[in-house]
Amino acid sequence: MDSAAAMAGSDLAAVFDRMSAIGARPGAGIMRLAASAEDGAARRLFADWMSRGGARIAQDAIGNQFACFDWAGEGASWVFAGSHLDTQPRGGRFDGALGVLAAGCAALDLDAEIRAGGFRPSRNLAVVNWTNEEGARYQPSLTGSGVFSGALPLDDALALEDGAGIALRDALDTIGVAGETGSVPPRPEAYVELHVEQGRALTEAERRIGVVEGTWAARKITPAWTGRAAHTGPTPMADRRDALLAAARGIAAFEAIVAAHHPHLHRSAARLVIEPNSPNVVVERATVWFELRGLDVAELDIAGRAVIAAFEKAARETGTRLEIAADGLRPPASMDDRLAALAGDMARACGFEPLVMRSVAGHDAVALQNAGIPSALIFIPSVDGIAHHPDELTHPEDMKAGLKVLTALLRRLAEGGFHAER
Repeated sequence: MDSAAAMAGSDLAAVFDRMSAIGARPGAGIMRLAASAEDGAARRLFADWMSRGGARIAQDAIGNQFACFDWAGEGASWVFAGSHLDTQPRGGRFDGALGVLAAGCAALDLDAEIRAGGFRPSRNLAVVNWTNEEGARYQPSLTGSGVFSGALPLDDALALEDGAGIALRDALDTIGVAGETGSVPPRPEAYVELHVEQGRALTEAERRIGVVEGTWAARKITPAWTGRAAHTGPTPMADRRDALLAAARGIAAFEAIVAAHHPHLHRSAARLVIEPNSPNVVVERATVWFELRGLDVAELDIAGRAVIAAFEKAARETGTRLEIAADGLRPPASMDDRLAALAGDMARACGFEPLVMRSVAGHDAVALQNAGIPSALIFIPSVDGIAHHPDELTHPEDMKAGLKVLTALLRRLAEGGFHAER
């Protein structure tokens, strides 16, 4: 049996294994950055699998993929389900991909049930793979869902550049993703995303299903210190304006201030870019990506002002110039309460008592909810809460539980069991 034939059908384990092989690196997880060759291969595999199952494949101008099941015909409302196939560098198998593939399996099972006369849908369904959700290669994250929902202008998104200066427009074109193809579905009546938790709350509560009621806020600050390039050997120490030294002091101050005064916030300094990045040149420019997450926006504001003051102090002490290249707040979001309640009901009907919880991470469902599209986010457990790492793991029985609940919820939505408030 060839690989494409092996992909046909709604066997989640089989399709998941096939997708997990794309971009896999021995001992180093998976590398499927947005608009990379690996991402292109994943997109082709997804489209082939879904088209073999009877779906009509469409693509919008930012490269979002829609596997469309036109069950109720033209003019009927739509339900979307999905997530993303791009990964972090050296990432895990489950983040994002599970949501796309589980939605695909659910759609195929429901399609078979409809063809057998099991129920009569009043909604169409699209399984979605959003472009550049992770934001690893291009920032900001949630690019595809942001463009679709209207939060991010298409031209701005296509003009985003990666670290090598390659625009997203050009990278998509390189992998054969250029412009809109097919009839892209309109804004849906509802959107559902199944995702691994990336935390330990479900395991600690001994639950298999989580229904997300809302998210934490996130404050993302990107300072850049500019000094002066110089020879690391003969340049007198008093003449040096070392941007990397300023960044190091900024990072240390950030950690100390937040740990001492805001210990409940989640904090990170996760990316550092230095220029010109030569072992024999004093660093001229250092840019650091900082992040604070918490429930209280006011606390994020207080903490943010304190760390920016510390960044300014680091600049003064090192004779460098500070620029705040970006400083953005992603406010806490509340998911659609009626859709969340329906998801909880479906979980109970499937034999699982759900845990009502908040997500610390951002998700496509949150981006769509913020744009006024009623959205539900369902979590299943992550072993030891490990995420964005090769050891990321969700047990097969938890995957099956998530698929069961997702299928039940999509069936109810396709039947017309939910109407967005106008």
